[in-house]
Amino acid sequence: MKVADIYDILNTISPFELQAKWDNSGLNIGSPHMHCRQIYISLELDWQVVDCIAESSLLIVHHPLIFKPLQVIHTQSYPSNLIAKCLQKNIAVIAMHTNFDLTHLNQFFASSLQLEELGFAPESSKEFSLIYTHNTTQCVSLESLAKHIKHTLKLDFLRYSKGSNFMQDNHGCITRIFITCGSNASSYHLAKGNECVITGDIKYHDAMIANSNGISFIDIPHFESECVFATLLAKTLQKSNIQAIITDSHNPFCYI
Repeated sequence: MKVADIYDILNTISPFELQAKWDNSGLNIGSPHMHCRQIYISLELDWQVVDCIAESSLLIVHHPLIFKPLQVIHTQSYPSNLIAKCLQKNIAVIAMHTNFDLTHLNQFFASSLQLEELGFAPESSKEFSLIYTHNTTQCVSLESLAKHIKHTLKLDFLRYSKGSNFMQDNHGCITRIFITCGSNASSYHLAKGNECVITGDIKYHDAMIANSNGISFIDIPHFESECVFATLLAKTLQKSNIQAIITDSHNPFCYI
């Protein structure tokens, strides 16, 4: 098949027009007219991924390789080094980022947290965040919510920050949760006191601002919240009789 044919199918599954204004989902490398022998899916494009992909293939990734305009093509530095390798092997790259978050990945991530066990239910969505509301009389503390998520996701550690309301009242209850896979710390501006934002890559000063307004953070590691991307997209493509090879991405962080 041609890259353009796969692009059209992907656009039906998750329209590229839904992506955020700052995003660069779509065809990052290659030509729409290129014929692809194989289709691969990975969370990221890195050296381990590009080395194992056959020539004249299409790679579908979650995170775009190119976010900002390139002023130079320096083949010894990122991302030009990976771009050069893809061109050498005639590999096309399509990114499905915030558009796929909106249509598939964020919902899957929220469901994986199993929040219904604590009495939370989906309410609505806003600005890439899914909003869950607590619907029972049983109080859910920030600590119990964090422990539940740590256990459910089988994390070795979990970082969280406590809003000022909870610092003053150890028995404070979480009323609403704002969930975004990947990284969306700025979503704290949607929340109010006694509410919690679940996302990744929380910066120190974002936590300070949110905490002073009574808003708490639970910081899910970025990789762990999105690593299911390849499997999820592969299953979705099977409905269109498209077979893809899942290529594992590697967490750039190591822990001791």
